[in-house]
Amino acid sequence: MLGIASYVMKGPLQALIAAVLFSALSVWIAPFGLLVGAIIALVTLRVGVADGFKILLWGVVANVALTVMMSGTAFPGMIAVAEYMLPIWLMALVLRNTNSLALALQLAMLLAGGAVVLMHLLVPSPADWWMNLFNEQVKPILEASGVTYDADAIATLSQMITMLLAMFAVALWFSILVLGRWWQGALYHAGQFQADFFQLRLSRSTAYVAIVLALAGLVLGHESGVVYDLSGVLIAGLMFQGLAIAHQTVAIKQLHKAWLVTLYVLLFLFPQAMLILATIGLVDIWVDLRSRWEQE
Repeated sequence: MLGIASYVMKGPLQALIAAVLFSALSVWIAPFGLLVGAIIALVTLRVGVADGFKILLWGVVANVALTVMMSGTAFPGMIAVAEYMLPIWLMALVLRNTNSLALALQLAMLLAGGAVVLMHLLVPSPADWWMNLFNEQVKPILEASGVTYDADAIATLSQMITMLLAMFAVALWFSILVLGRWWQGALYHAGQFQADFFQLRLSRSTAYVAIVLALAGLVLGHESGVVYDLSGVLIAGLMFQGLAIAHQTVAIKQLHKAWLVTLYVLLFLFPQAMLILATIGLVDIWVDLRSRWEQE
């Protein structure tokens, strides 16, 4: 994967070719979109904001044009732009100007949180909207195929899907940005990415908002609506601070890398592990666990 970054950094033409190629491929194979976003981030961070924006524009044109040719509508292409192009460029712009992964992560949280609030402003009941979408688009296909499903589970999921999508957006955007930052460090500043990631710490204002939303969510539950959905955005952001603590702990204590592998497996198998990491990240904002461990 580092070979892709090396090719991109050979010149503006190579960066453009790579972005257009992967953007086109992402129409058929979505994971290629991760590479498009990482290329946008790398060019923005290393070369310049304007150059990164040019790569963004070419990626958008390639994806949307091909999507229109294949499906007759630009909507899926615009979803791709919001999924792994425009937010990445905005976050890379912040990271380039501030050299702070935490501020870039907070921007991702603000964007996802803004989308959640907009959803609740436009749709009186997002849960009912998702349920109607399932009944109109998915249910007929399942019934025609003879696939059985748990109606109660679908109803429960409809109450959570806005929050889950917002959490996914934060995790996806920041992960793509981190890939671009890792490429930059590996090519030009050996060891710098690790140092930057170890120091990832969100602001105390973020922690205060997290506590308020957590308390409101506990009191109101699913009925809290927008509060419940926004709490997921904060959990996703704080999870990355928890991951930074885990990585630095392994480095300081000189533990085997298997501890980190196990952690990521647990995150994949048990999403509840996100809440544990988020809690650790929240505590670290006040206690500064990493500094304490470094002094031992």
